[in-house]
Amino acid sequence: MLVASLALGTAFALVTPATAGAQTVVSQGAGRFVTTPLLTSAVLNSLAPLKGASAVDSGPGADVIVDRPLDALALVGLSNLKVGLTNLPVFGTGGVIQVGQIGQYGRANSDGSSTAFSGTTGSASGLLGLPAGAVSPSGSIGAPTAGSGATITVGSPVIDPVALRADFVELAASAEQNVAGTQTSKYRLGSFAVIVGGSLVATPVSTIRPAIDSLIAAMTTAGVTAPANPFPADFTVHLTTADLQAAGLGSDLNNLPADTDLTQYIPLAVANRIIQETNDFVATATASVAGVPVGLQPALRLVIKAEQAIVGPVLANLGSSFLGPLGLALRSQAQLIVNHREMVNGALAQTALRVGLGGNGSLALVDLASATVGPNAGATVQPTTPTTTGSTAGAGGTGGAGTSGGSGISGTGATLAHTGAPLEMQLVPWGALALGFLLAGFVSFALAARRPRRGAPSGN
Repeated sequence: MLVASLALGTAFALVTPATAGAQTVVSQGAGRFVTTPLLTSAVLNSLAPLKGASAVDSGPGADVIVDRPLDALALVGLSNLKVGLTNLPVFGTGGVIQVGQIGQYGRANSDGSSTAFSGTTGSASGLLGLPAGAVSPSGSIGAPTAGSGATITVGSPVIDPVALRADFVELAASAEQNVAGTQTSKYRLGSFAVIVGGSLVATPVSTIRPAIDSLIAAMTTAGVTAPANPFPADFTVHLTTADLQAAGLGSDLNNLPADTDLTQYIPLAVANRIIQETNDFVATATASVAGVPVGLQPALRLVIKAEQAIVGPVLANLGSSFLGPLGLALRSQAQLIVNHREMVNGALAQTALRVGLGGNGSLALVDLASATVGPNAGATVQPTTPTTTGSTAGAGGTGGAGTSGGSGISGTGATLAHTGAPLEMQLVPWGALALGFLLAGFVSFALAARRPRRGAPSGN
C-alpha cells in the first residue's frame, strides 16, 4: 500500500504543476551518487548532500555550478542503512557497499545546455573533460579494497551457498544536454575483479586443492621448484575482467548493452577458471618430469597420475549440474546491473551500477553513480535525480521521480527542479488551491439558489 501511494503521489506531482504555469527551466543537471528507497524523505530532508548536486538555471543570469560532496553526516547516515531480518548494513565497514573518494557535480548553463556527474572523482576528467579539482571528493564510505573505487560484498563464503566480492577500479556516470537539445550519457567502470566463494564453489575446489598440494610435495621431493597452489585455502575462485569476457561479457566495459547483469557470466567463468587452473598445473608438473633425476621420475609420474584420477571426475561435473545451481544461488543473492539508462518526461538519467540485494532486488535496490540532465528550456516539472524501488525497470523505461512503462519505479524524496523543495511539501499548495476553488464555487452556487428572484411570486 505504501509503495502504491508513493507511485500515485509522484505521478500526480509530475503533471499538476506543469499545467499551472510553472517557472521555465532554462537548463538543469544533477549528479547523485546514492539513490535508493531506503533513503526516506526524513533522511533526505535532514542530510541534504544525499540528494546530490542539483544545478538549475531559471535564467536569465550566469551559469549555475553545484559541486557537493557527501559530508561527514551524510556518510554516517549511509552507514546506518540496514536491510533484511539480520539488519545487514548496506554501506560502510562490514556492509555490502564500500566506496572511495566520490563526487557529485551538476552544471546548468544559461545557453540551455547542462552537464552532470557523480562517482569516483578521478573519472570526471575522462567523462566530462573537467580539470582536476573541479569535482570535490567526499570521504570514503567504509574501506574498499586497495586500488578499488568501489567494493561490493554479498554473502558469507562460510555459511552461504554462494558469496561474492566485486572490486571496481572506477564507478562513475555523466550526462550532457547541448544547446541544440541533444542528450548523451556515459558511464565508467574501468577493470574489475570478482572473488566467488560459498559451499557451491567450495565443493569442487576442496577436492582439487588437496590433490594439488600432494603433487606440489612430490615435485619438491624430486627437486623441482613447484608453483604455488592456484586455489586459496578458503576455497574461493578469483576472476578477472578477462574471465567474465571469456564467458560472454562484452569486450568494451564502458559500452555494454543497457541493464547488463554481470552476475549472469560468473557461473561459467568460475567453471572455466577451475578447469584452466587445474589443467595448467598438471601440465606444468608433467613438463617438469624430464628435468628430474631418472630414478625419481617414476614416482613423480605416479603422483601425477593419481592426481588426475582425483580431479578428472570433479572437472567433468562442472557442467550444467554445477552451473545451474550456482546461477540460481547468485540471482537470489544479488544483481550487479551495469549501464542503467532512463528517459522520463524529457529527463535523461544514466546510472553506472544498480545493485540489487535479494532475488530481483527484493531486499533493496541501490543505484550507484547517477547523472541526470534535462529537459531544458521548458516549464516542466523534473526530478532532480532518478529514484528506485522494488523492481528493475521494464519496457518503456522508468523515471527518476515517477512511473513510466509497464513496470514503473515509484520515486521517494523527489524534488521539483526549479524550487528544490521536497515533493510532498510542494503537493500541499496545489491541493489546497484546488480545494479552495471548489469550496468557493459551491458557496456561490448555494447563495445564488437561495436568493429570491425579482418579480417572482412570494408563495403566500
